[in-house]
Amino acid sequence: MPRSTSFLPHLWLMLGASLDSGSGRVLSLTPVHMLDVMVGLVLGPMLALALLWPAPSAAQQSTNDYGWLDNPQLLVLDAKLEPDTKVLRIKGENFGLRLPEVTLDGLPLPVRHATQTYIEAGPLPRGVSPGSHILRVVAGDDRSRFDAFSLQLDAAAPAPHTAPSARSPTGYNRLDVLDAGSDVGWSPAAAVGGDGLPVIAYLDYANLDLKVAHCADVACTEASITVVDATGEIGWSIGLDIGADGLPIIAYFDNATGILKAARCRDAGCFRVDISEVDTSGDVGKFVDIAVAPDGLPIISYHDKEHSDLLVALCRDPACSSAALRPVDTAGDVGWHNAIAVGDDGLAVISYFDTTRRDVKLARCLDRGCGEVDIQALDLGGVGMGTDLMMGADGLPFVVYWDFFNDDLKSAHCLDAACSSVTFARVDTPGSVGANPAVALGKDGLPVIAYHSHTESDVKVAHCRDADCNTASIVTLDAKGSVGWHIDIIVGSDGLPLVLYYDETNGDLKVAHCADAGCTRVPPPPAF
Repeated sequence: MPRSTSFLPHLWLMLGASLDSGSGRVLSLTPVHMLDVMVGLVLGPMLALALLWPAPSAAQQSTNDYGWLDNPQLLVLDAKLEPDTKVLRIKGENFGLRLPEVTLDGLPLPVRHATQTYIEAGPLPRGVSPGSHILRVVAGDDRSRFDAFSLQLDAAAPAPHTAPSARSPTGYNRLDVLDAGSDVGWSPAAAVGGDGLPVIAYLDYANLDLKVAHCADVACTEASITVVDATGEIGWSIGLDIGADGLPIIAYFDNATGILKAARCRDAGCFRVDISEVDTSGDVGKFVDIAVAPDGLPIISYHDKEHSDLLVALCRDPACSSAALRPVDTAGDVGWHNAIAVGDDGLAVISYFDTTRRDVKLARCLDRGCGEVDIQALDLGGVGMGTDLMMGADGLPFVVYWDFFNDDLKSAHCLDAACSSVTFARVDTPGSVGANPAVALGKDGLPVIAYHSHTESDVKVAHCRDADCNTASIVTLDAKGSVGWHIDIIVGSDGLPLVLYYDETNGDLKVAHCADAGCTRVPPPPAF
């Protein structure tokens, strides 16, 4: 429709109405009429100029700076495939300050690197055929902003991607950077998914996002990485387990709102998730862990900072969209550094730190609803700031913790279900060792422990030689820079330990795949 200029004739009619058409006499103007005339004289020419000014062309509009908008337009300008690596290099505008989401024909691609104007995504999955494909980019900080791009692949480009071998060809421990960001890898929590591949949840501290890496092979030499939750300040404490459907479920803390949340993954890589707010009472979940009971329902242990209590959330469904909240221990300030496991009887066992008494404690639910709880102080006086827990091959709790009074790594092996009798061991003592330990049950039925050496700023692994860990083989797994303040360990489907840890020097999430049950096959130093 053409622009209207009918305001100018209307202005002159308004002025003419002030004259007596019969006598030519000027009629008296009321103040209201006078104001109308003045406004018309001032605004009329301006409005006419604005209405007659030509509209900008589409080409002119495309070059505008969208920086002044609250939600600037996201544009994909170009995308090319790197033939050797099968990685897409995407150029555009306003991709967002947080990690964007990239899909090819609806299939999520791992984002390796991203800025406001550049993205590296891939490698492409197996079986991508030549021809035209729809590349879609969704902004990381506003999922309502997206753009689609028609990507043409020639016959040579999309060769099937072959996952690397799980074992190092040299037979040594293999160390890799899993996510290289500005500051990623805090609070890693790992498990083996129903597909037999490791999955890791962790904090991207630079963006305060919760991220998940789904490994492409048992050694985790490559992984697809996605942002699970980017709302608020996510992931300050994280727990992860695998549900009855073989898919991950994650419990974590939102520091911005003080809410305990849960994310149930709808696929192995957590590209689709259902997020629930489990406890919204305020400042809950700073320390958190999760375990799935044999009935398929998750149990979350967490610290209530406001009341200084240890609580559990008993999920009523696999996604934990509803939960019964139960106090476990309310004596003093308790529940820091908690870890949870579920026995063969389906009952939860929790290790944690009592900050009031400086003790490491163990709570065992006596029924499925944790209506009754048995609590034991395992070790007293300056111990337990950092605990982890597993059920041993004998079905009894095995707890590892930091003795910060003596700067040692210790373990406690319960000799009965109530843990009324315990065997203690000092696993590693030279220097300052044992901070933030993590434990897993080896394929040989013996505990394997990953932990941080504060003296050397290294990652160490202790492989127990007996169920009580009275003796252990100890190796330094990684000594490059300051590594291991945040750490977890699992035993993969190949029966070998996999250690996930934070590289403080470079701000990366690293992974170490051990070549034997005790991680003793350390690569030789490079030859010069």
